[in-house]
Amino acid sequence: MPPATHRLGSLTLIDEERATVLPATRELLDRYRTASPAVTWRWESAVVEVILRHGSTSDARALLATFLDDPEARRRLVPVFARHGDPSTAGQLVAACLDGGRLRAGVPAEVLHAVGFLGYEPAERTLWEHVEGPYDEAMNACLGLLHLPCRGLRTDIAGALERHFGANLFPEFLPVLAAKTGDPSWLGRLVEWGEGGASTDCNGGLILGIALHGGRARPAFTQLLWNPLWEAHGPGTGSDYWAYAGARVLGLSMAELYAELGARLQSDADIDDKRHCLSVFTALLGYWAGRPWLGLRSAPDPAETSDALRDLLFAWSTPNRDDSLIGLAGQVLDSGDRDLARLHELENELHIRAVHEVEIRSLAHRYENER
Repeated sequence: MPPATHRLGSLTLIDEERATVLPATRELLDRYRTASPAVTWRWESAVVEVILRHGSTSDARALLATFLDDPEARRRLVPVFARHGDPSTAGQLVAACLDGGRLRAGVPAEVLHAVGFLGYEPAERTLWEHVEGPYDEAMNACLGLLHLPCRGLRTDIAGALERHFGANLFPEFLPVLAAKTGDPSWLGRLVEWGEGGASTDCNGGLILGIALHGGRARPAFTQLLWNPLWEAHGPGTGSDYWAYAGARVLGLSMAELYAELGARLQSDADIDDKRHCLSVFTALLGYWAGRPWLGLRSAPDPAETSDALRDLLFAWSTPNRDDSLIGLAGQVLDSGDRDLARLHELENELHIRAVHEVEIRSLAHRYENER
């Protein structure tokens, strides 16, 4: 007798496969099938985050067909295919989403990132053809190429970098490929570019590109974090996000960054520089707490638990004086400063996340004992 099947959206799951699919995935598929208004972007984003953190290949396989039914409307699913997919997933995405080496109409550019992240080398040249295209396509193509050898593209990458070097505006994420050239001089040149003619609107690719040069880039990267010229705290340009990504690539810990912040706040730097340093640190901490999936194999999640972060940053060493991060910030910032308010929010967020981490461990322990 064949195994029982269950219809979900446009996909049929056999019992064995259904058992390995998260309840969150089944609920998402059910909502897609019943009525699209039931899938608000807030709810969908929350569910996708759960699937990213706790899903598996089965979840990616279950969601792929329903994504291909309406790629534009279900673009938030693409990271699931990257994180939990396999080479066959990449092949299916390429076959369904590209035509003549270009994205089909209505297909989100994130597919380019996913295909590269999955290591699908046949698409290497196709991704390169998108690098100087529209912003979303160019960014996702570059991020995808980071995960491919690019041996046959070294000359092309070096030539493109040379053409744009020193420019005010340029394909923002082209610099993330600088390390692929094999030319170590690009580390210093990216720093020079960022501190010279580059617009801060294009900082993200330079920041990440510097970090991708590995351990020898640590001094330059930490310097740019605190340098106001780089505006590494900027949410509008995305510089704060890519600064976080770069910190993850280099394996920087929050303890290291906090020690550097403390030294700068205790230095004789002027008040504006100290405010800037606090803004950068607050922005990084926000991402440290939220831990967004970056889609970079070289950038694992932080090792620190939420509880450890809360103790490191918000505990008082004595009950008589607030020498925590909030206390230090209060010596520099006005009581109504938005960064100070944000730090109070982050203290609360870390508490909630610490409770959630304990719940997850407890439920996992109970499940193991009941098996």
